[in-house]
Amino acid sequence: MEKMTSRERARLRKQRSREKQGRDTGQHRFEVVLNSQEMAALERGRVSRNPGREPYRRNEYLALLLLADSKRLDIQEKALPPCSKCGSRIPEHCGNAFRGEHDCWLTIDCLTLNLGVTGHGDNDSEV
Repeated sequence: MEKMTSRERARLRKQRSREKQGRDTGQHRFEVVLNSQEMAALERGRVSRNPGREPYRRNEYLALLLLADSKRLDIQEKALPPCSKCGSRIPEHCGNAFRGEHDCWLTIDCLTLNLGVTGHGDNDSEV
């Protein structure tokens, strides 16, 4: 086995430290790569969503967006009717057994859960 360089050993130590911190504190670190448009949206949102006060920190704003979307998703999922083909509900469904058939929820209706920015979802209503 090859010897590791000091840089590789340091990288592994840092990686183990982050993993341990995640287990110990429940906080998990990851890197996000944003294009210019996404970065501008992040900066605008963190300032505009907290008017008259200090802007949200980037990680705080992203965490709040995730929690808000999770709540919205819960509401949307509870409002969904069962599949007219197999009668199952989200998230079980038929395991894709009937996907593609016209009366299977997974064929077209599932697109209502897509985020509006993808162009597939119908998320114009405020939830």
